[in-house]
Amino acid sequence: MMKKIKFLTEDSIEMLKKNVNTLYREVIQTGEKSLGDFLCDIGQIKDTPFEIEDFILDMSQPAGKEPLTDAENAQRIYNHMKELSDSQASDERIWVAYTLSEQIEYMKYRWKATSSTDMLNRYFFNYSKNRSLFRNGISRLWWIGRVTYDEKREDPFELTKFMCNHQDFIETICGRSTFNNPTVQKATLNAIYDIVKNNKGDNRETIREVAKYVNLLAGTYILDMLDYQEIYDKVYEKLLDVIEGEV
Repeated sequence: MMKKIKFLTEDSIEMLKKNVNTLYREVIQTGEKSLGDFLCDIGQIKDTPFEIEDFILDMSQPAGKEPLTDAENAQRIYNHMKELSDSQASDERIWVAYTLSEQIEYMKYRWKATSSTDMLNRYFFNYSKNRSLFRNGISRLWWIGRVTYDEKREDPFELTKFMCNHQDFIETICGRSTFNNPTVQKATLNAIYDIVKNNKGDNRETIREVAKYVNLLAGTYILDMLDYQEIYDKVYEKLLDVIEGEV
């Protein structure tokens, strides 16, 4: 079945944030109201011009193992909503329509909010724009797909599965503004993947060092002027230095 991608109006987002405690209690905690009921006007959930095939997200893992669904769900979200531009996919109005309405059952499954603050952090954009893209419970799936999808690989979602098996990488690497450049994203992620694949390193501190190093590169070079191989080589060599203690 085909349906339109949804979004909320700016006024709706503002109203929801002003009534965050009531929203949390009535829509998330007790479920006594749907988002449409809470807004008092179902028309405030709008249709974009973009038509997609309806889909559901994987909620098959038991309690405590919910992150194991991330790789599959990143593929489902990105495959179905791939036609969104980066600008459109950076719009809070779209993703809040999904966290609070279209995919609210998934959100309750994957991100069990225990307070209105938890809800703001995962259901809205409650951080900087870049970080929020990878914190919002639905937009993060689209953006994980966006930065890892590689049609040149036999399995275009190979990096997606890798990233979702290493959750620390997602926010440490992807949420930084330096990685807005697709060439920087792909080169950095491929270098990390190749290092880990060869069992040379796989820990949070190593990845943090790489993130800091790429930021340093951004201050030293105009990264947009470096090609994929140049960035890949620099990151790969830095990873080896960190792992071997030659920082």
